Amino acid sequence: MEPNQNEPATTPAPYAAGTGTAAMLPGREALDRMSYRERLALKHSDPAAYEQLRRG
Repeated sequence: MEPNQNEPATTPAPYAAGTGTAAMLPGREALDRMSYRERLALKHSDPAAYEQLRRG
C-alpha cells in the first residue's frame, strides 16, 4: 500500500526545548526569565541546578 500524498503526516513535530535566550544568572531571576519549556528542559537535564535556582 502506497502512502497517500493528500493525507497529513502522522509523525508528530519534534519537541523544542526552548529558545535558549535566558541568561543563566545565579538566583531566582534566572528561573523567572526562562520560558516554561526552558525550565522543563533544565529540570530534566540537570535536576540539581533546577532545584538550586528554584530555591534562589
